[in-house]
Amino acid sequence: MYDDDDEDFDDDDEDDEFIDTDSLGDWRAFRRNLAFDEQDGEETEENEPSSSLKTKPIKSVSKANEEILISQNEKLAAEYLTGVWAHPVATPEVGGLVARMPLERELFENYKHSILGKRLFQLLDGETELQTWYHRAKKLVEDEMKKIAGKADDQGQIDATTLDEVSSEMLTLFLDNQDNWQEVCLVVEHANSVAKTVVLNRPMGFKLTDNIARLVLNGAFSTRSNKNPNDDDYDDDDDDDDQNTNGDRLMSGDSRKEGFMDRKALVRFMTAFASECAVYVGGPDDQNMPALMIHGIPDLPGAREISPGSNIYQGGIDAAVKGVLEGEYSPLEFRFFVGCHKYKESALDVAVHLGKYQPIACARSLALKQCISLPKPLWHEVMELCGGELGDLSALELSSADDMQFQVVDETEYDGPEGGLENMEDEDDDFYL
Repeated sequence: MYDDDDEDFDDDDEDDEFIDTDSLGDWRAFRRNLAFDEQDGEETEENEPSSSLKTKPIKSVSKANEEILISQNEKLAAEYLTGVWAHPVATPEVGGLVARMPLERELFENYKHSILGKRLFQLLDGETELQTWYHRAKKLVEDEMKKIAGKADDQGQIDATTLDEVSSEMLTLFLDNQDNWQEVCLVVEHANSVAKTVVLNRPMGFKLTDNIARLVLNGAFSTRSNKNPNDDDYDDDDDDDDQNTNGDRLMSGDSRKEGFMDRKALVRFMTAFASECAVYVGGPDDQNMPALMIHGIPDLPGAREISPGSNIYQGGIDAAVKGVLEGEYSPLEFRFFVGCHKYKESALDVAVHLGKYQPIACARSLALKQCISLPKPLWHEVMELCGGELGDLSALELSSADDMQFQVVDETEYDGPEGGLENMEDEDDDFYL
């Protein structure tokens, strides 16, 4: 939980929150080794939180997930099997992850800024043991939600204006948590109080249709512009948020040839990715833009590393299409993200501070692997790789679902922009209710 002086978050810690990703390089590996070596060399002190960064790497948390990865991408699987790692860090960083925390953890951490968090803090009376605060928080949430449900009329409707301050906060927190339930997001931008992430575990479809291809190349409304988030010179200018884009450079050209080039690009893309195309709902923002393509190919023309030393790249769709058509690359070496989460005014850092998200540093293989019918959902895989309190939290979340039926969400194909992305299934292919 936070120190007593954490109200000065916006001022005193400003310098600590910003990470100059251009200077990271191999610092990630150095920090990882330091954290693990310290864990091996000394016992955790009594006054250290159980979520200390000093957690040992776990080489395997799901053999079934590993087998799927081997069938999809043998090279990445070898990298994963010989060197996957993850550990919690204090602040989000480009090339790392942020994972949505359970509502119980959010209430436990946010005891200074939440009415319910303060109530939980009082109930705990100084108790910080995971099992204790988790179950008490869970009981608090259940009791408040039953209280809210009791206000429903004969048609099952609840008049929000009749809710008191506590119930209103509970409903807001609950719905927000459900909207982003167990999201695992890759941080692709984080500088100058602005951040952007894409959700790794919200698959849209893996069978390419004409509509999905248009969505990936042109954005949700398929109007024309020459801006593309995959381009090296792309500038995410908020003044242009109402404009749509139409893919990569292979679709640019003068107005007389634009329609022909669009069609040619569409045909080439569909031919290349006809058998398999991993498309994800990256978030609610910028869905009008062409999909962001993420991969791990360093020498792909047109691609750029999202952060030095991360070995994770974006862009280069022209070369990707050409390489797949020529058999140089496999379609599942690429991930396409429609939309993203955009944060302004340090909103992502605030969300971390309030316990909504946990920043995590990880091996690139964990971020690059596909989320296709995973037997163990990605959120649990990441938590267990981190170990420590996060691993224990994953176990508690699984045990809470023991009496719930396990549900598999079938792959769903997108029906076109007019259907709206909000109608897509937005959970892991495999997930726990």
